[in-house]
Amino acid sequence: MKLFRDTLAAAVAALAFSGGSSAIAGEEKVLKLASFLPPVYVLHKPIFEEFASDLEAATDGSVRVEIYPSGELGKGPVEQYKRAVSRIAEISYGLPGYTSSIFPKTLLVELPGVSSGHEDATAKIWKVMDEFLRDEFKKTVPLALFVTPPAVLMMTEKPIRSLEDLDGLKIRVASASAATVIESYGATPVPMPANKVYTAMNTGVVDGALMGSDSLLIFKLIEITNFVTTNLPEMPTAIFLVANEEAYGELTDVERAHLDDLTGLDMSQRAAEGLANFGELALERFAAKEGAETIVLSDEVRATFDARAMAAVGALKVELDARGIPATAVIAAMVN
Repeated sequence: MKLFRDTLAAAVAALAFSGGSSAIAGEEKVLKLASFLPPVYVLHKPIFEEFASDLEAATDGSVRVEIYPSGELGKGPVEQYKRAVSRIAEISYGLPGYTSSIFPKTLLVELPGVSSGHEDATAKIWKVMDEFLRDEFKKTVPLALFVTPPAVLMMTEKPIRSLEDLDGLKIRVASASAATVIESYGATPVPMPANKVYTAMNTGVVDGALMGSDSLLIFKLIEITNFVTTNLPEMPTAIFLVANEEAYGELTDVERAHLDDLTGLDMSQRAAEGLANFGELALERFAAKEGAETIVLSDEVRATFDARAMAAVGALKVELDARGIPATAVIAAMVN
């Protein structure tokens, strides 16, 4: 009997040390959700908090999501995907562009000519998910994949009215896809996470930024931006919400079914719509800012941007295909 008690005590101690095993039947499972953005972020309440509340209700409390905003589980948006892979967080929110080498196929949706609007781009991501994209999400399960509003050029001192205006300028980009296009415009792309852009623009490290219009408010860039150029070749930015694969597998079949019902294309479209609406609001507030100028490229000028962009996209497809990344096939599947 003493041996039994000692063995039981050791097992209990081991379980306490590990923080508990979410695979034990009937035990509450806690999924930590890491976001590098603060609770005032436009998607925090309607996406993160609603998801947490709905999942807890659907599972009768057996699965609970704890949200850690503002980088509480680790600073730096670039590390967000790694946090999910290593299970620092069971769920993480971030941008595939920050680790572009991991997501070459996913980032094709950011290229000009692939999509038209946030709803279309988000639908196209999920259209090709199973055939082409899912294998890029190593050790994770995509819960939501969607895009920001189409990118605009935000400039501090120099207005962009033509391709020539970009010659020699340093422009912040979020991904390798965006860098390819910006380079074709004659500018120097500078990869940088969004939370570093304010300081970089304000100190002259970059001359401007290519970002979704929602970023004017989310990252307070409206304060230092004097010129915004719109009607560029459409280039949204992809965003992910992923779950650690092991944690996902530890859920019961019923719990996974509820989680799947609450995520996927529907959640992705709601998130994309939320950012798009916020982007429209941001442009309205920018237009009302004293001294600000919104530049809408004419169709004639836009055509010159389109020509450069499509040449760059063609060259990129050839390069990626040669490396064994089926860019041509992925884009064709998205578009057709």
